[in-house]
Amino acid sequence: MEFKKLYLMITMAFVLVLAACGSGEESAETDTSGSEASSSEETVSYENDFEMGPPRGEDGETTQVNETMELPKNSDKVAVYDLGVASTFAALGLEENIVALPKGENNASLSEPLEVFESDEYANLGGLKPQEFETLAESQPEVIMVHGRQANTQTIEEMEAAAPDAQIVHVAADNNNYFQDIMDMTTFLGEMYDVQDEAEALVSDMQTKVDEVNQAVTEADEDMLFIQTNGGDLSFHGEGGRFGFLYEDLGFTSAGEQSEEEAETDTHGNQVSYEFIAESNPGVMLVMDRGAVAGGGDATPVDVMINDVTSGVDAVENENIIQLDPLAWYMNAGGYLTGMQQLEEVQQGVEELD
Repeated sequence: MEFKKLYLMITMAFVLVLAACGSGEESAETDTSGSEASSSEETVSYENDFEMGPPRGEDGETTQVNETMELPKNSDKVAVYDLGVASTFAALGLEENIVALPKGENNASLSEPLEVFESDEYANLGGLKPQEFETLAESQPEVIMVHGRQANTQTIEEMEAAAPDAQIVHVAADNNNYFQDIMDMTTFLGEMYDVQDEAEALVSDMQTKVDEVNQAVTEADEDMLFIQTNGGDLSFHGEGGRFGFLYEDLGFTSAGEQSEEEAETDTHGNQVSYEFIAESNPGVMLVMDRGAVAGGGDATPVDVMINDVTSGVDAVENENIIQLDPLAWYMNAGGYLTGMQQLEEVQQGVEELD
């Protein structure tokens, strides 16, 4: 009788153990399901606000794009067509999250702050105005970040066909809000990749540098003329144009003025002559050689600014001509490291004025 009782007790205990194991497995399944739900891909909101132009080389109206996009956080499959923003990734130590960017032939499009991307680890998307999209398709990006050079219907459609699952966002800094836009993008990437503290420190450093340069420009108190060279052509960039931040943010006063029919300088400036320079008589000149880095022009030595027509100009007589790196100012502008390079070049040049 005692043996039967013992047998029943052992049997009941075994049943209870099995029941507990089954309950545990069910609970584990429930926990796993819950875990999967809680670890679903996180996103970060991005305001995709830009003007979409007509197909390349065609006239037509622009379309305003204004939408809120949800980008995957911590994505390590980002194709970046804006080389300035690529420098912001590098400043934050996020370069490994980029899979492809337009490096140009033999990395010719990369300025010094972007040398990290010369490695074959990063696929080359070609030029800043892309002609082929096979490399983009092979890179299988989750996010594609574009500049104004790619913001046209034809190029965007080609990108959508090559990478149908990618989110395409416009990230270029606005010329009218240049340094603030760079700082805002730095903050955004800090949020996207959970490096907010690093981003905050960079933003603080850039604001400090902007203030320092503004003070140096104010103390120099010299009217400035910004001239872009392109082979034999000279272009003037004044207030409200592509390099308007020189006036609004850094405090320069323009020595030259546009004619009434050219109230605002466009992205390539207004074509001018040496006589225009002589008449404007700037105390300092900033010279950027577009032809040295862009197709359709030849490199122009800064010495061309010095000739019989300009010999009496204050900037020429006092050798107050500041030569700017065209890669940083034209090809790679709009990012953190390249923006800081721009600020350093201006500050150094102004502090060395006679």
